[in-house]
Amino acid sequence: MRSKNVVKMLTFLTVLGIMALFGSQVNLQANTFIESIEGRSTPGTMPEKYPEEYDGPQTVKGLMNAFDAAYNQKFSKAKVIALWNGVAYSSELAIRGEIDARHSRVEWLQMLLQRGITIENFDDYRIYVSKRHTLAFLEDNPDLREVGFRGMPLTDDPEAYKVAYIDKLVAKRIEDHTKQIARAKKRIESAKERIARAKKQSTPKQVEHARKQIAQATKQLRRAQEALERFQNPQKPKWNRIKKSTYPAL
Repeated sequence: MRSKNVVKMLTFLTVLGIMALFGSQVNLQANTFIESIEGRSTPGTMPEKYPEEYDGPQTVKGLMNAFDAAYNQKFSKAKVIALWNGVAYSSELAIRGEIDARHSRVEWLQMLLQRGITIENFDDYRIYVSKRHTLAFLEDNPDLREVGFRGMPLTDDPEAYKVAYIDKLVAKRIEDHTKQIARAKKRIESAKERIARAKKQSTPKQVEHARKQIAQATKQLRRAQEALERFQNPQKPKWNRIKKSTYPAL
């Protein structure tokens, strides 16, 4: 019992250290949740290249060809830490190995794509592949599952729990795209107003600058709208019948 208390205290201190690192104000009465991914130190090696924006097919093979080598090279492990009602919980898994055995990277990406998730860049890939670690963390802590931590449902069915977790990722992505559309429209309208003022003031450079902003915002608007359309008629997969991918195992 004493050793368990020592472990909890060390984990708790780790939570405080991470919060201090991020400049957060620590409230011991508050519930805290932190997801992080640790970079890999690879001195003397050339970094894997990946596209700034991904315009290829939204397929597992296409995405992995674009981002997987860089992801493996850049990151070593993911950490999840929660402070809930005075109790500290933590998980740390390498980005390969056990987590790939528990939640296959290939099948995980396949499930996300089937639900309409769009991965547009390396940061999207990093976030969504790493979300497996949070699911594993929740699976390994029944105390948190029993209280519906992070708004998760109360169920002992692992497949239903996984579906509910992905539902939350989908809902958050839809919310993000909706906000992106609103922001892009606002930028376009603001730039149009600046163009009108600049024309009256005969300042062609400002007109040109505003037009470039419109072009950029229009591109972002179109991408967000196209991504949002993928959620309109999702084909919900039968999670226990997903076929094994022919893509090489990791």
